[in-house]
Amino acid sequence: MTLAVRKVLLFILKVASDKVGFFFWLFIRFVSAILPLITIYLFSLVVRQLELKADFDLLLSTVLLTLIVRLVDNYLRLLSITRLENVIGHISFDIHNFFLRDLQLEAKVDRHAAIQAIRNFADASSLTLNLIKQPGIDSLVSFIFIPTILLFVDFPSFIITLAYISTYYAIDHYTTQRYGHLRDILNTKTEVYYAKLQDSNDFDLEQSSYSRHFNRLVKWGFTEWSALQHTAVSFYCLLLIYLVYSVSLGQKDISTLVLIVGYTSQTQVFLNSFSHIQDSLTDMLVGLKHLAANHSLASLNLSNLV
Repeated sequence: MTLAVRKVLLFILKVASDKVGFFFWLFIRFVSAILPLITIYLFSLVVRQLELKADFDLLLSTVLLTLIVRLVDNYLRLLSITRLENVIGHISFDIHNFFLRDLQLEAKVDRHAAIQAIRNFADASSLTLNLIKQPGIDSLVSFIFIPTILLFVDFPSFIITLAYISTYYAIDHYTTQRYGHLRDILNTKTEVYYAKLQDSNDFDLEQSSYSRHFNRLVKWGFTEWSALQHTAVSFYCLLLIYLVYSVSLGQKDISTLVLIVGYTSQTQVFLNSFSHIQDSLTDMLVGLKHLAANHSLASLNLSNLV
């Protein structure tokens, strides 16, 4: 996360009216995100007990424990998500109120452009916070715990996973830079289009320009996600080949394979989430830069943030 992005997030938290509620439910969401990792372990434990032909009572108790963990996970996850959605909805209005309280423009075109810039930033901020809520918290938990677990369970799997994460991050960093450039251009075209749309029926040129740049962004999204998903598949197959070979030689049992594959599958999920959040953070930063460039908004010296 860049310094500029951190400043933007701090700014959003600064204008938020319910900081206590946001951080409390974010913590509950963090706790709920740990529980699926426990479920994966319990499932592999059931497989292990079946391999060892354990007593049915022991198997049943493990299955019941898995059920309890899943029920608690569902309750805490759904509760925290719904509460966070409510808080984030109010943060969008907090952003609107912050910028609009000093907005006094006589020309309609200038006001429309300023309001659209505020709307772009508020929408991007809301989307980013909702992505952090889910699946961002899940990604953070997976990033912290999964490599650590694999380090103690199987060192070669840890190395493969670490190489996978590093390669994925390098590709994502490059593609996000290009995405930010295209998003910056598109936001400009959006502001121009909606400003013209509200004042005239002669908006064909602006609509055509917006559509062209929107298509450029969509095409780049296909390129970006193709590269990332092909990387994920390549490392997943490499790890699976290694595990299958180890099991065939008797070096590992089936329960260990289930455990490692379960955790590495979660790795792809959290990396995909990470990419979505990176793009959303870029949207938010671009939106704030457009607000900083709009001299009609005097509520804050935004140059300090960007």
